[in-house]
Amino acid sequence: MNADSSFAGMREAAARPLPAPHPGVHAAKQARSRAKQRALLQAGRRLLAAHELAALSVAQIAAEAGVAVGTFYARFIDKDAWFAELLQEVGDEVVAEMQALLGGERWARAAAARRVDLIVRHLVDVHRRHRGLMRAALGDAAQASRFGLPLHGYGRRIADAVHAALAAHLPGVPAVRRRERIGIALQLVYGVLVNAVLRDPGPLKLDDPRLPRELADAFRAAARVEG
Repeated sequence: MNADSSFAGMREAAARPLPAPHPGVHAAKQARSRAKQRALLQAGRRLLAAHELAALSVAQIAAEAGVAVGTFYARFIDKDAWFAELLQEVGDEVVAEMQALLGGERWARAAAARRVDLIVRHLVDVHRRHRGLMRAALGDAAQASRFGLPLHGYGRRIADAVHAALAAHLPGVPAVRRRERIGIALQLVYGVLVNAVLRDPGPLKLDDPRLPRELADAFRAAARVEG
């Protein structure tokens, strides 16, 4: 796989269409309405860092955003619609960040082993920054049944981009099996990170500085990255 085809694959994976906006989200057409909707979503990022989704009231969300409760309901039919929109906003952001990493100068200069480090460190950082949102989406069976599928969709898009970027570094793996090997490696990484977000049992906790290095070693071994 040459560099041009690799980056073309990354762009295609990152540009894959997402599901339509949640039906409970009312389109904000005017700049003022868009600003208020944005404020409500930003409030969610802050509040979910310290509070459980189930414990949050619409009044709390509106107060944190500096708007009236009626403004919330003018934008979202209910709290689930608000959270679904927040999840989509953050998911788009995470995919764009991965795309930027895989197309950036640090990536271009890095050897294969270092490229794995860059990917895994980024995934660890994502789970650290958005731990509240992920707990809200996956914290119990009811939440996971409503919100887990969109997260899996973003995970598949990232896996496709990582495969396009790393496939050439798996020369000992048949081409038809490389996507599977990278998927297995990512499954190991995501499994540890999600468990750390939800329970943080240790011995390597989510904020442990050793976590990225240990997960990168596990990724390289599972994917059979060479070089």
